[in-house]
Amino acid sequence: MKRGFTLLEVLVALAIVALGLSAAFAATGQAARTAEQLRVRTLAQWAAADALTALRLAGELPRGQARREEEISGRTWWVEYRVRQSAAETLRDVEVRVGPERDAPVLASARGVVRVRVEAEEAEYEE
Repeated sequence: MKRGFTLLEVLVALAIVALGLSAAFAATGQAARTAEQLRVRTLAQWAAADALTALRLAGELPRGQARREEEISGRTWWVEYRVRQSAAETLRDVEVRVGPERDAPVLASARGVVRVRVEAEEAEYEE
């Protein structure tokens, strides 16, 4: 009576284990990439919210559409502002869009209403 495994059985078992391990490593790599993408999108969402809050606190809004690089949350972002008149005279509808680079796709956006000072608006029109 023979005891043990043949060489062919050992090779088949090793091939099965190798396939299983390669699938596990591929899944781990994909999970790491997904986690990084989610981290960047979360930071972009925070950056958009921070930029909108900064506009609210400053009380000064760009006219129409403006783009600029800004350091937010320890990272440089390309931020685009779109300001439109709302139904109320002292309110502006503001959309902030954030991306990692100038021509890169937008990763996050925030939208809100910002109150403007009427005196500041009148002074701008008088100039």
